[in-house]
This record gives sequence, C-alpha cells and structure tokens, in this order.
Amino acid sequence: MRLRKFRVQGYRCIHDSGEIKVGDLAAFVGRNESGKTTILEALTLLNKDTKLSDLDLCDEMTEELKSEVRLAEGEFVLSEKETALIREKFPNLQDIRKMIIYRTNKHPRVQYDFGDVKISGEASKRLNSWENFVDRIKSFVEAMPNPIRIRVDTKFLSAPPPRTREVFMDMMAEFNNNIYLIASQEPQIISEWKDIYQDLESIFDNMLIGTNERSALDNFIEDKLHPRFVYFSDYKKILGNIDLEEFIRETKGIRAKGLEYVEEFDKAETVNNLFYLAELDAQKLEDAQNSPSRLIKLLHTSSRRLSERLNPAWKGDPIHVELRWNPGNVLSVVISDVHRDGTVTNTGLLNRRAEGFKWTFSFIVNFAAETQKAELKEAILLLDEPARNLHPAQQRGISDLLKGLAGSNQILYATHSPFMIFDYTQGNLLVVELDKRRHLSKIYYDYWNADDQTLIPILYGLSRGLVESIVDKQIGFNSRPVIIVETMSDCMYLNAFDRFLKDPNLSMNPLNIVAAYNKNSVMSLAIFYKNHGYDTFILLDNTEESRKIATSLQSNEFKSVQMVFFELAGQPKLFIEDLLMEDDYLYAVNQTYEVRLRKEGYVTLTKDQVSSKGKKSIIDNLNEIWKENQHLGWEKFDREDICRYICEKIVLGETDFLSDKTKDQFRSLYRLIAERIRQNQNLGIQSSATSNR
Repeated sequence: MRLRKFRVQGYRCIHDSGEIKVGDLAAFVGRNESGKTTILEALTLLNKDTKLSDLDLCDEMTEELKSEVRLAEGEFVLSEKETALIREKFPNLQDIRKMIIYRTNKHPRVQYDFGDVKISGEASKRLNSWENFVDRIKSFVEAMPNPIRIRVDTKFLSAPPPRTREVFMDMMAEFNNNIYLIASQEPQIISEWKDIYQDLESIFDNMLIGTNERSALDNFIEDKLHPRFVYFSDYKKILGNIDLEEFIRETKGIRAKGLEYVEEFDKAETVNNLFYLAELDAQKLEDAQNSPSRLIKLLHTSSRRLSERLNPAWKGDPIHVELRWNPGNVLSVVISDVHRDGTVTNTGLLNRRAEGFKWTFSFIVNFAAETQKAELKEAILLLDEPARNLHPAQQRGISDLLKGLAGSNQILYATHSPFMIFDYTQGNLLVVELDKRRHLSKIYYDYWNADDQTLIPILYGLSRGLVESIVDKQIGFNSRPVIIVETMSDCMYLNAFDRFLKDPNLSMNPLNIVAAYNKNSVMSLAIFYKNHGYDTFILLDNTEESRKIATSLQSNEFKSVQMVFFELAGQPKLFIEDLLMEDDYLYAVNQTYEVRLRKEGYVTLTKDQVSSKGKKSIIDNLNEIWKENQHLGWEKFDREDICRYICEKIVLGETDFLSDKTKDQFRSLYRLIAERIRQNQNLGIQSSATSNR
C-alpha cells in the first residue's frame, strides 16, 4: 500500500496543507521552523495505535476544531496482491484499489473511506465473523438441557476476539474439554459439537471481526493491511568504550546514581543497536570471558558481521570494525581504514576519531539497526534530517541507503542539503514554507513557485554555481538567450565545435549554454530561468524520454519553437553524437579505450562491427557492445569520456580525425538554433504589437 496524496489540517502550525501528492521517495525542503518536522509527525496520526494530544491541535483554529476535522488523511493505492486479499474475504464487493485513511479530532481511532464502493452497513449472518461464531456457540449452548447448560463455561464468549490462531485454538480446546466432561453421556450434544469443532481451523482462517460488512471490512484492513508509519528523529552518538555491567543494568532500567561510566554512552538502545547488527548478546559475552578461545571466536564473528552490514552505506575507503574485550568488563569499538590495495591503516578507538566520523558511524549503526529490527516492508519511513552533520560524500552514502530501502518501502524525509535531493519530479520533492503573518505552514509540490530563499538547496542541486545568476531578475532581462541542454557533454560539444568552426555567421557566442544536472531536472531548470526573465530555449535528445519533457514544458507555457530536437536534413537524430560521422567518433572511442581495456583483450572497433548491432544511434550500438563484453571487465560505456577526448583535441588543434562532413553537420545544428531564436523573437514582437492595439 503506497501513499499517493495527503492532507493535514488543524495540526500544530499547519492550518491546511492542501492536497499534496507524494512519490515513493519524497524529500521535504524548507527553512528552519517552516514546518517540515510537523508534517512528518502529523502523518504518524495515520498509524492505528497513535494517541492524539490536545496540545497537537492548532491554536489558531479553536473555532473550526469545535466541529469534527480530519487532522490527517492520506489516499493510498493498493497493490494487486492487497486487492486480491480483500476480494478473497469479501467476494461480493467490487475490487478496492484505493482508499482514504484519516483521523479526526473527535474520534480516537483511524477511519477508512472507500469512495464509491458500495458496502452494506446491515448486520449479516452470511459473514464468517467472530460475532456470528459467538452467536452460533451461544445457540448451541442454549439448546442444551438446563442441568448441563448451567455447568458450561461461556465466559470466553464475552472476551475480545482472539487475534491469533494459537489463542483461538487454545480457547476452543479448553471449551472442548469442558463439553466432553459434562456432556459425555449426551450423544446428541457431542454429535452437534463435533460438527462445529472439526471445522475450527478453517473457521479461524476465514474469520472476520464485525457484525456487518462495513465493520468487518474496517477491522480486516486495520488488522491485516493497515500501513505502518515509522518515524526517525533522534540520531544518537556511539562512543569508543562500553562498560558492559552498566549497559546490562541500563537495559533493565537500573541506574546507579553518581556512578561514572568508563565512557558515557547515550542511552542503552544506542549500544543495543550496535550489538544487534553484530548479532552479539551482552550476557553471553560476559559469560564467555573465562574462556579465551570462545571469547576470541565470538568477538571475531561479531566484528565481521558488523563490518559487512555497515560498509554498503559507507562512502570512500571501507572500514573494518573490531570489538575488543578489555579488563573490567569493558568492550572497545576499534575502527580501521581499509584501502583499495588491501592495506589497513589508522587503527584506533572510535572515540579518537573526528566528531563528523563518529556521528556518521553512529547514524549508520542506529538507522540500519532500527530499520532491520522493524523488519520493514511496505512501511512508510519518516526521517527528520537524516544527513545532518555529514560530509557530502557520506550524505550520498545515506541517499544510497534510502534508495535501497525505497524498493520495498515508501520514504518521506526532511532535509536542508542539496546532496540529499536526487529526484526532481513532482511529488518526490516538496517545499515547505512558513506564512509569517499567520504563522502557518504551506506546502508546494510545484516547488519552483516557492520563495527564492527556500529554493536555494534545490537550485544548488539543479545547477550548483548558477544560483545567484538565476535568482537575479535584472541579469535575466539583460542577458543573451539561454539554451538548456540535457547533459554536460551536450554543453561541451556545443562550445568546442563553435570554437572549432570559427564561423562568425554561426557563432554560439550570443547564447548562454547551461547544462542541467540530469534529465529530470531539465524542465525545472528551464522554468526557473524563464521565470527570472531569461529568453530560454531547450536542446533535447530525440528520445521518448525527452519528448515527454517537451510535453511537460508545453504545459508550462513554453512554445514549441523554444524546444530544439537533434536532427539532420530533417531526419531526427537521437543524440548529439549522431552529428559526428561514425569514423570520426570511432577514432575517439578507440583512442580513449585503447589503454584502459588492453588488459581485457581490447581490439579496435570498426564501423561494420558497430553497425551490426542494428540500433538507431551509434551510442546505443556502443552500449550494446559494452554490455556484451561486461564479463571481460568493460563496465559501462561512458559518453562523457569520449566527449572530453574530442573537445580536448579541438583545444589542442589536433583535429585531423574530424572530417568536413562532421563540421557541416554541426553547422546545420547551429543554423537550426539561430533560426528558432529569430522565430521566437518575431513571435514576441507580433505579440507586443497585438497587445498595444
């Protein structure tokens, strides 16, 4: 079950968030005290066991909250498996593919809204429910002769419904013994009871809780399918030495006043997380101290497990974690750097490392342990600033950890860091702003309309060093046209060939070429430039993905004349590399990879070898060849490496390998761009003339 929309009303500083769309891995970006944490905490109201406090209600909405208000509601899309489970239990209902879960200020439990699905609220004896089962047992008992009936123990019938098969079967086994004990001489009673008792297992497997279809469905969803919101906010630090006696006492809730630890640790659960990842039991460790060989083996195995579980999220050189036993029941955490050549250096206690290192290590330990403990699957993880205090390289490690979890979970997180923003599609990046006049939060999923200051982390993620020029509208209105390209390679080729051709009639100097961070940032970057006064054009690959970008741009008031696709003589070309003659491009490929792949049996690629792959573009053909030779260590074909080689040769004047045909084909691209600029200027003049009439 995945959350696709949500709305928060009357919760703390949020008056009304409006309807917000979210993806599977969504980041909330906003300044301090804008309400990011409040949003995450509000969503925890949709957990079935969360308690609501009056202190959580918005002070500015006292009058509105006198009536029933949905404080938090989410629209969820069900998987095909979840829909099938409901269909199996409720065959008479139409398929349920989405639902709304909400909590109000007047009702203690979460509630469900199934939209237009018709569900009966009338009591139904057809339901295989606990309530109907209870009625069946009561009818069976009431039909007994009075001397026997008064001896039957039916107290369990007034107890809450059993939640597990074991509880149900134990309860019925006890009742079965009671029946045989007091009615063994009554064949009719025993016969009727056997008919009921022999079907108990199938009865429980299909049993629902509720007297009618609606209540049974609500209870089934709550018990079997209700999503879990798991909130992470407190990231504690692990230090180098752990006093095991104090740790064991702490886990039991015993604190000795005035007793100092060998080195303090922040709450027992932090160290417990370390032990969990290492699969180490503190009591067993203490018991093994009298057997050196057993102790060494136990610590070695635990250290290896710990290192294996931490390194996937650790960027840079891997680390090795060693747990060492010291006199006085003190366990030390020792860290070593493991270099690519296999050498091990910088071995020492964790507490001697830099603060940033300790924080990074502690975060990964705590987060990895907590997520694994929860056996997270199809949960919605809510993380408040998961990358605080981390170096950008380690932030990328945390982002990889989140991406891995996003396969089977949905993740919503708050961040200030541009390095933690890796998806710019609507719903996966949301902006939170504070309305200072009303002290209420606002949320945008069309984030480019947010305040410029709030957008700074996003803008740095989109185009890094260009932020200042984008937000200054005076620069935009007084600047030359801007052309947004999809990759850095496109930018490099355009600039390099402009220099190479030396044609004053076709020079690209009137343009500012801006490379987008990646394809899914093209639309956002183009909108930002356009909104800040730039005459903006977009140069796109002739691929399906790029055509979708063009469609989105048109829906944001870009004209078709502002979007330029690669083409040659009126024929579409997939990539800018297709404007180079094949022999020219293959020369650069062979020169670039000659040394790198010599050890793997590299041979010079010919035009016929590449064309034989049958793809539409030379890039797709080369990707196919590299894919076929992955077993030889060829890895992935890198277009940017070839681009850098060609551009470097242009700078050095070593361009004999570039044919006149390649030069002519790039000239045609420049002519196309220049023509589009003129067309757009003419349209602008015509529009101004029409508006002045």
